[in-house]
Amino acid sequence: MKKIVLLDVHGIVHRAYHALPDFQTKDGRPTGALYGLSTMLISIIQDLKPDILIGAYDLPKPTFRHNAYEDYKGTRKKTDENLIEQLKASYEIFEAFDIPVYSKEGYEADDVLGTLAEKLKKDEKNKIVIASGDMDILQLVDDKKVQVYTFKKGVKETILYDEKAVIEKMGFAPEFIPDYKGLAGDSSDNIPGIPGVGQKTATILIQAYQSVENIYKNLKDDEKVFKEKTGLTPRIINLLKEYKEEAYFSKELAKIRTDVEFEFELQKDSFKEKLDLKKTDEVFKKYEFRVLNDRLKKALGLNEKESLGENKKIEIDERELKELKLAVTILNPNLTNPKLEDILKFDN
Repeated sequence: MKKIVLLDVHGIVHRAYHALPDFQTKDGRPTGALYGLSTMLISIIQDLKPDILIGAYDLPKPTFRHNAYEDYKGTRKKTDENLIEQLKASYEIFEAFDIPVYSKEGYEADDVLGTLAEKLKKDEKNKIVIASGDMDILQLVDDKKVQVYTFKKGVKETILYDEKAVIEKMGFAPEFIPDYKGLAGDSSDNIPGIPGVGQKTATILIQAYQSVENIYKNLKDDEKVFKEKTGLTPRIINLLKEYKEEAYFSKELAKIRTDVEFEFELQKDSFKEKLDLKKTDEVFKKYEFRVLNDRLKKALGLNEKESLGENKKIEIDERELKELKLAVTILNPNLTNPKLEDILKFDN
């Protein structure tokens, strides 16, 4: 089996930006999100032990969803300049790790990830894990063939979802998540859904009839049986009828595409074979993450003594040490006053 980890870069960077303090380099460049991204990459390498890593990016231009619905994601605040700066800088992290990244104008990173997962799962030797900070990606889960590695809290507590775990969380199979959002909407993406139909009602409908199409077919065929099976009030039934077009439209907005056209060729060598620790060390030093290369070595199982800093002197000024201690405490509240050795060894 070849384990391939697909990375939702925007989802991870956004999560890190809001979870970590506003770290800065000595000359004032923001680095909190970059630090979170780097530690997440190291955790993925250690926890998932991937053979191949691939990243996917959003692009700043509107997508087909924005063209179809002007207010798509319209409730979101303007992206902070510090976050934009770090998103641009994040390409340097991937270049240093020699991880290929993909994007497609007119589509979101989720669509690129969905297309990659669809292509790659056709090979029985591939096992795919999608790492993301966005729960929308759960719709791509396919038994244990395609799983999702995401956050429970901050950027350190994570969970790996297979199909069984998604059903336990949602109450229905991953493939029906777009149908669920077609009914309940999604405030984070400003997907309208049906007014008056909340998460509980949407879950009842999906559990009873799975898809939006099947819901409306059964409602049309025998409204009395439909009412008996779902237990919904006449008011909700009337809302379903009134907002039928909105339900279909919202489902399409929520559905991740798996047919995006772009050039892609799976690399033959594993990322470990291509990884140059001198390059990662250089980029970590540029952003003053001086201990991360040791943690990366440890995650790779290389030079364990040296990776723990026991045989070499690491120079860290007091301001940097204070910031690193704060980051470790946020990622692991059990370490209330971490020492340097805790920072170097930190991986839980």
